[in-house]
Amino acid sequence: MVFGGIDRIFRELQAIKVGDLMEVETAPLMFAVIFDPVAAKHVTDHRLARRDTLRGDADRVVAEFPRGAITLKSIWFPVHRDRATELPIWDGEAARREGNPTRTWSRHVVVDPSGADEPTSGAIDELIDGVHHVPLDAFIYRTLTSRDEVLAAQRVARDPTLAIGDYVILVGMHISTKEIPDWVWTTVWWHDRPDEGQYAAGRPASLEGAARSYLLDITFSANQRDGTPHAMMNPYLEARFPDGVHSNCLSCHRRAGFGTLEYLPVTRGDTAPDDPYFADKVQTDMVWSLALEAR
Repeated sequence: MVFGGIDRIFRELQAIKVGDLMEVETAPLMFAVIFDPVAAKHVTDHRLARRDTLRGDADRVVAEFPRGAITLKSIWFPVHRDRATELPIWDGEAARREGNPTRTWSRHVVVDPSGADEPTSGAIDELIDGVHHVPLDAFIYRTLTSRDEVLAAQRVARDPTLAIGDYVILVGMHISTKEIPDWVWTTVWWHDRPDEGQYAAGRPASLEGAARSYLLDITFSANQRDGTPHAMMNPYLEARFPDGVHSNCLSCHRRAGFGTLEYLPVTRGDTAPDDPYFADKVQTDMVWSLALEAR
């Protein structure tokens, strides 16, 4: 791993300050940061995972990642192999000034893992008492197979009953690809009604299986063509921020810099490279994990 440590197999979402209170995610959401070989080699070659390197950067900007680099932030949710699990679902609720954490969402589905080990899942996919029950194979998922994975999942999910043989389902992912200087920002999240609404538009008919249940949004800019700020976020990550449903990946990552304690507040539009915000920080080429996780 780029940053090393068993604790980075699964990690908990950072607590954030909302007014005078600390907002802590109550759902057992877990995330992991993943670098492809191109991005990982760049970090290693330039020693960018080390605080002493970043503190000593006289140019206040780290070496830019090469074209082709990819970073991922995957979001997982644990499911016990022997019982059904409730998963909160984002249906586009109206933005709350103090944020829209998962506990405020109005609906959930029940994930049924029965039949997961059979070639064709025997789990139900229907409404029961008004709640949608969905099979495990409606998700991209994997099985917990090692002690280290289980210990990390237990700690982050605050669930000591998780064990080898249980599952984690992929509920969302941020995908950043260095195709242009400002990267290309893509986000996906799971939904049980993936063929409805604006995010379903343009899905290829050839897309099959679990991948078809993920909604997608993408941006190349912090602003729309008319110059107004563009919103682009993942509900499992940013909805809990104050004004988070109006946030934008590029706007947020533009502010990534060593010396920052957290990525809030949410900002709209772009931030100029010479903005006073960067005066005491080393810009990390829009990669927050370098800014916040350097050892």
